[in-house]
Amino acid sequence: MQHDKTGNLETNTELRKPVQAFDYASVIEGLRDKKSFEDHGRSVLILAHEPSLRLALTAIAAGRRTGERRVAGASTVQVLEGEVRFRVGEERHVLSVRGTLVLQGNVSYDAEALSDAAFLHTLVQPVEQGQEGFPQPAHPTEPTEEPAKGRVDLDRPGPHSVPER
Repeated sequence: MQHDKTGNLETNTELRKPVQAFDYASVIEGLRDKKSFEDHGRSVLILAHEPSLRLALTAIAAGRRTGERRVAGASTVQVLEGEVRFRVGEERHVLSVRGTLVLQGNVSYDAEALSDAAFLHTLVQPVEQGQEGFPQPAHPTEPTEEPAKGRVDLDRPGPHSVPER
């Protein structure tokens, strides 16, 4: 995915390509160069706009707030730069780089940058009424008639691991 210095995608058709790659550092730099960042201390760029998926990248200056946000479907917010305090109802979460917040659908949050920061909000649109989840199979190589066979542990410790004999 190519970006100009303002953080804009080179063409609107880029949003609909079957494969996209992002250099977050350069996109964030471009967002900080935009007039909206200069005027309001934050700037947002939609990186992907699909029927069931949205990616919104926000650059925000230290001390600035996003205001309350609420989305219908489940979503995640991942901090890519800096440190951000998220308020979700009565809960407070301070996240730094690589920290992720997972939100159920219809949960409101707001964010305050504790330092110059950037975060990626990944939104998943609600499934149509009457469907129970993603269409099956979830991955083209998954069998649809019978469950996968084999060990669960994958040689990793955890609650689902099988003890060695």
